[in-house]
Amino acid sequence: METMRETTTELESLLRDISYWIKKKGRDALSSVRITLPQFQVLQLVYFGEAINVKDLTHLTGLAASTVSEMVDRLVELTYVTKTQNLVDKRQVVLKCTKQGASIIRKVIRQRVRSVQEVTKSMKPGSADYLVAVLTEFVGLCK
Repeated sequence: METMRETTTELESLLRDISYWIKKKGRDALSSVRITLPQFQVLQLVYFGEAINVKDLTHLTGLAASTVSEMVDRLVELTYVTKTQNLVDKRQVVLKCTKQGASIIRKVIRQRVRSVQEVTKSMKPGSADYLVAVLTEFVGLCK
């Protein structure tokens, strides 16, 4: 019988493997787009964030403000992100994902979903539903 520590160590390893695999499948969808992986990660944060700015991105990514600013400028140049003035605080610039940027995010998500479907259709009946239930409980407890 495994100890709780062994179980949690194995769980962490499995979650890391799944995360790596899903990210890799998403990167395959980026091959036709002129965007680096770090730029895509910033684009994701802008897409899923509300009223996000460079300072927020710096904290979320752990990168230097100058590095994040350069990535944002590149995303603006590619028309994936826009910069607008914050309506509440005119000194702040808010980043928004454009339709083109959102299209890239949706493309990657579709690729990831297809990849997960390929695996889950080979699972035993009910296993995928059980996995969703267990992971939903886990994520709920993480919040």
